Parts: sequence; C-alpha cells; structure tokens
Amino acid sequence: MTVDELLKQARNLSEEIKGTEGQERYDLHQKLHRAIENIRLQGGHVPAYLRDLDLDLVDEEVEDVFDNMPV
Repeated sequence: MTVDELLKQARNLSEEIKGTEGQERYDLHQKLHRAIENIRLQGGHVPAYLRDLDLDLVDEEVEDVFDNMPV
C-alpha cells in the first residue's frame, strides 16, 4: 500500500474506533497501529491526531489490564 492509502485506512479506522468498545475496539486499534507503523516505515508523516489516538488507546488497554487484576 502507498502512504496515501495507509493514511486513508488510518483515518477510516480512527472514525470506526469512536463507536466501539471491548474486543472490537482492541482489534481496530491493532489495525490502526499497524497502519501507523507502516506509514512511518515508508517515510510518511503521521498526523498528530492519529498518533494521539494510538497512544490514548494504548493507555486504555494498559488500564484495562490493571482493572482486571485480582487484589
């Protein structure tokens, strides 16, 4: 895929993620993260809002792990 195609895919995924939760949200985040990494590997510029969304989703996933830990 070209950088433009990857950017389009990442933008579409970011919109899809807004209305999801649970496993579906996690799965879409994994696709978004791969698209962002591929953009970077091809020398493309990743918009700040996509980087921020990726980091926010990572934070959510880490928090979910700790929420489910027995005390």
